Order: sequence, then structure tokens, then C-alpha cells
Amino acid sequence: MYFCIKQQLNGLTKEEYLTLRELCRIAKNIYNVGLYNVRQYYFEHKEFLNYEKNYHLAKTNENYKLLNSNMAQQILKKVNEAFKSFFGLVKLAKQGKYDYKAISIPKYLKKDGFHSLIIGQIRIDGNKFTIPYSNLYKKTHKPITITIPPVLLDKKIKQIEIIPKHHARFFEIQYKYEMPEDQRELNDQKALAIDLGVNNLATCVTSDGRSFIIDGRRLKSINQWFNKENARLQSMKDKQKIKGTTRKQALLAMNRNNKVNDYINKTCRYIINYCIENQIGKLVIGYAETWQRNINLGKKTNQNFVNIPLGNIKEKLEYLCKFYGIKFFKQEESYTSKASFFDGDEIPEYNADNPKEYKFSGKRIKRGLYRTKSGKLINADVNGALNILKKSKAVDLSVLCSSGEVDTPQRIRIA
Repeated sequence: MYFCIKQQLNGLTKEEYLTLRELCRIAKNIYNVGLYNVRQYYFEHKEFLNYEKNYHLAKTNENYKLLNSNMAQQILKKVNEAFKSFFGLVKLAKQGKYDYKAISIPKYLKKDGFHSLIIGQIRIDGNKFTIPYSNLYKKTHKPITITIPPVLLDKKIKQIEIIPKHHARFFEIQYKYEMPEDQRELNDQKALAIDLGVNNLATCVTSDGRSFIIDGRRLKSINQWFNKENARLQSMKDKQKIKGTTRKQALLAMNRNNKVNDYINKTCRYIINYCIENQIGKLVIGYAETWQRNINLGKKTNQNFVNIPLGNIKEKLEYLCKFYGIKFFKQEESYTSKASFFDGDEIPEYNADNPKEYKFSGKRIKRGLYRTKSGKLINADVNGALNILKKSKAVDLSVLCSSGEVDTPQRIRIA
């Protein structure tokens, strides 16, 4: 399996920085050349121009000759991927599984834009590698050598990507490396369910009634600080009539994104380690359908949901589950916060075409608490996570349900 490590590319000289900007601009030109070829062929023949044919058309372009041939080919493959996705959506739309209005043909990158440099053929000398140039480009530009992170020196690096950020004010470098899967012998009769949120980022409950909550208030405070500081910078910018994103705003956004990604990575690692240590063989995570994502929860709550990339948590957990041999399930979570797990409520699935009102045995009485029919109080998010697990039918929960008990959740604060 493949994993990625990202880091900011620091320590560049002014000359190296300008060279990278120029290369990323050339890469953008090649992308647009390849895109033009495929678009025009589609408009004229209503067919897909594949990578091989596009390559023979694009390689005569002056921009292609300025970039290392392997890097140029990787960019044309990106064009190929974009159009394969486009035609895939068209096919789904014809089958009635996707909305035609939501599909658009891949668009050109802006004239003053940039594209990533994708290095597929990597030659490492000790702990360094040199960005490959074309023979023509070598004649006029000095080489750029980059030090590889020590953690990757014993790994098989498959691909390196240099990504221009914030209109190429900064550069990020991403290493894609290969690792053999670490399949564990786990118990398929044990499962862990996750209910994602804001203050409680991940409420986790096992099929035997143990529970913990990954605190989300740290992540929330990172976003609140970012929004407040960005509003201050925006106000200063408006007074000075400056257009576009300033350097300070770009740095602020990058700092915020790094902190959020670090917190999410550590959260996912904690959950996976918990599953391995407790021999849990199945992981179930709730997801919201479109109807839930589009409801208005108020300005502040909506902003928190937008700024916390819950989708990233799902993706990272799914990938790690595959790596360690944990069976991963995504479960639609409509009505899981309203139904009473210990009262055995049936949990329907929301139908946007035929919405109905349902009555449940218990109810949420105040912030964070759910009261069952018998008057028993439990953590509301724990009740939701239990219902997600019940709805998935991943494991038998009859013993847990009849016991009427679940542990008080331990709050975990990620450092």
C-alpha cells in the first residue's frame, strides 16, 4: 500500500524559488495543451482521446520540450484521469444515478496559474535528490537539490510531487512511498462505532459497551482563532483596497491547515491503535446524506462543520483499516440521534422524496444527555454511536442492549 508524507519546502534560495515557479508555470501550460487536445477531439468526434494519442500530439509543443519528459508525461496522465472521471459521471447520469447538471467538462487552468511537478523517476544520492530537468532547461538553469526526510531513507519512494500553494507563494513537497500491509489477526465479533461531531469530534463505542470521546474543542478553537485573525487581516486589506489573498493570509491559512491535519492524523491513529490493542475487527462510521449536510444549523455551527474536514477522517480511517486488516463500514446515520438504543427503537432511513415524522421512545433532554423511556440517562452521542452500530448490523448487539448499560465515556484530549 502507498502512504504519503507532506512537508513545506523550506530553505530555497531566491533563484531556486523562481525556477520552481517557472517550472510550475510550464507544467500548467502542458496541462492546458493536453486538455485542449482531448476537449477538441471530444467536441469533434464525441469520443475520448486516450493518453497515448494525446502524448503524440502534445510532445511537439514547445512547453513539453522545456520540462523533463517523465514529468511532462505525468501531467498528461492527470489530464487523462480528469476526463476518465468526467466520462464516468456521464455514464452514471445516463443510468439515472447522477445529475447531469452537476457534471462539467474539465476546464483549463488559469493563464497565470500553476500546476504541480510530478516526479515519477526518482534518483536518490545518499539522502538527497535533484529535480530532473530537460536537456534544454539544463543549459540555462542551475540544479535544485532537496534533502529527503530521514524517516523515508529506508522506504521505497514511488513518487514525489512539488505542489505550488497560494499562487506559488510557497511550495509543499509530497512523498508517496510503499509499505507492505500489516494484516492483524483480529476478532470479527467485536466492533467499534464512531459518531462524528464538533465539540465531540469522534464519539466511539465498542460492541461490548466501552466508550471514549476524542475531544473536538481544540480543533474548534484552531478554527475560531483562524476566522478571527483572518477577519482582522481582511479588514486591513479592504481599507488599503488590496485585492486577492495577501501573504499574511496565505501563511495564516497554511498554519491552520497544518494544525488541523496534524490533529486529524493523531485522532485516526489513536482510534486504529485502540482497535488493534483491543482485538476489534470491525469499524463502523456514520455518514450524513445530502439532506443532513444542507440543513441550516445556525451561522456558528455551520461554520464549524465547514471548517472541520470530517470527510478526511473517514478517508484516513478507511485507508488505515485496509492496511491493518480491520473491516470498514460506512453507515447512513439518519435518526440515530433520536432513536433510543436501549429501548430497542427501530431506526428508519430518511427518504427525501417521501419525508415522514417518527416517534421514538426516548429523547434528548439537554446538551449532551439522552433520556430513555425508563428514565435512564446516557451520553447523547454515545446513544447515537450505538444506533449507528445497530443500524449497520455489523455484529450482534442483543447482549449489550438487554444489559441496559454502557460505560461512561472517557474524554481523550489529543496533544
